[in-house]
Amino acid sequence: MKTIASLATASLILTACAGIPPSETDMASVPVVRYGQQAPAGQSFILHYPAGTQLPVNTAITGTLLEKEGKADLQVSLKRDIYVYKHWASFDGKNWKAGNELVSGKIAMSLPGEADGKSPGNLSAEFNLK
Repeated sequence: MKTIASLATASLILTACAGIPPSETDMASVPVVRYGQQAPAGQSFILHYPAGTQLPVNTAITGTLLEKEGKADLQVSLKRDIYVYKHWASFDGKNWKAGNELVSGKIAMSLPGEADGKSPGNLSAEFNLK
């Protein structure tokens, strides 16, 4: 019974710690890689997306059902800097929060004609500051 209680306590402590954002001191030793630079092999790193940097997004609609497939390359850019480390995010590289506390998003899809019998299909992603 003591073992079960010990495991439950340890589990609760680890869960609580997982929700605590890393401090500036914790992150000081983690290398920062600017988007487009080579990441260090076999090592955790902070990925920095600078505001205004062109970010390529490859899109594709493929599959055995289709006679003709489609692909497009898109370019987007951010309004402000964002740093990402595992599931943490920061706008200044110092103050960290869970990513979903800073940014919300949604992905939507509709089939061609689904709304009115003739409209085009839609595949979209939306990202918003909180």
